[in-house]
Amino acid sequence: MSSRKSLSLVASVILSGLVAFGSFGTAASAAARGAGDVRTQTVLSAGAPQSVVAGPARLLHVDFEGGRPVSLYSVDSKSAGPDACRTGLSTAKRSVLRANVRNALDLDVAAGQTVCLVADGGSVQVAWHAQSGSAGGKVAGEALFASNR
Repeated sequence: MSSRKSLSLVASVILSGLVAFGSFGTAASAAARGAGDVRTQTVLSAGAPQSVVAGPARLLHVDFEGGRPVSLYSVDSKSAGPDACRTGLSTAKRSVLRANVRNALDLDVAAGQTVCLVADGGSVQVAWHAQSGSAGGKVAGEALFASNR
């Protein structure tokens, strides 16, 4: 075998190794970024609150269409458990979301807190995107806050 062919063979083996290693790293980092992403949609019935995200998590956005108002609120779920949205509805500070646009929230939900949605006047289909397990940010006063990230 000539030295030129052996050099070409060595170069192609090294290049193949680099390509394989690089694609493995890309796949691993993509898997890590996508871990914990949750995209869900459901129909909210009028006056029947539903849990969206339990902390620690990050609620990225909530979308819905139609003319019926939808409100978002946070409750302490440590003591109320699965009924936290229903039991906390009457005392919770509610934020009305905008219809027919993306409600970009980027909210950190602390451990022991749950974010809930309720439709105020009819059934409406809603969709949301959240990331579980990220409790980045300080919670001062309220469980939810808008992040600058």
